[in-house]
Amino acid sequence: MNTQQLECFLHVADKLNFTKAAEELYISTPAVTHHIKNLEEELNTTLFIRTPKMVKLTETGKLFYSEAKSILEKIALAEKKIKKLASQKLAVLRIGCSSQSELDFLENALTRIREEFPAVYPQIIVQDYFALKSLFDNNHLDVLIGTREMVAEAHNYIFKKAVNISSFAIVSPKSPLAEKNQISYKDLFNITLITMHPRCIPFQYGNKLQEFITLHGQKHLQILCENDQSAILFAKCNYGVAILPEIYIPSYIEDIVILPFAEKQTAIEYGIAYHKNLQDIYIKQFIKYFSEGSFPFLIPKKQ
Repeated sequence: MNTQQLECFLHVADKLNFTKAAEELYISTPAVTHHIKNLEEELNTTLFIRTPKMVKLTETGKLFYSEAKSILEKIALAEKKIKKLASQKLAVLRIGCSSQSELDFLENALTRIREEFPAVYPQIIVQDYFALKSLFDNNHLDVLIGTREMVAEAHNYIFKKAVNISSFAIVSPKSPLAEKNQISYKDLFNITLITMHPRCIPFQYGNKLQEFITLHGQKHLQILCENDQSAILFAKCNYGVAILPEIYIPSYIEDIVILPFAEKQTAIEYGIAYHKNLQDIYIKQFIKYFSEGSFPFLIPKKQ
């Protein structure tokens, strides 16, 4: 699939006429027909009903219309951004993190970077840590925000710890556990646990809580979530107890009870990773500002 095929499709869909579409595109009618045919073969579907008297979109064609338009709009926007960066000599600061909740931690650093380097624009990529590590290894990220375990197998990097974090249990106010001031592994013996998928939270060897979760899953039901928001939602709706690192628990979340664990936890180092061959001063400053910043973690309390 290429942009010319998509442009031909959209023009024919708008005009419902191959000849008029060809005139607008300044190509021949057979060329338009060829591109549409190739596109239909790639998608393994028919996009148009064609008779000597009419051209009409199929139901699949109608569904594909908005997708094709969106793809071309995104390409045009990307080209516009790149041209603007090139013409104005702007720089992009590419930041990776694994959760929307972590965006709060970037506010102070980004505000200071904006004031000091007005020609630098941030690009924030939120992905699971497997995807982030791949982007980071291939130099598609300037910095990666996360835990030390997230970048443990990355190449040629430096990790700068900003703070130690812990994990907490999240329960619904309707849960019998909501009356407790803290929670223990024994309390969770027959309880459904809600956790994030392993590709979102890397395993930390020696972490007793993660070892408990692994053993628990061998005998009891667990719900694996693709992101922190769904884990918190399931806990709020009383499907079980969610266990999350505090970086994934926004302090403004309501209608949940957040409980610390009675058992001592292994410290999880949270900070910022960057490449060893770092040269750009604005990236160095961002690392400094992020590391010196405050982290608005919640203070566990009943809500």
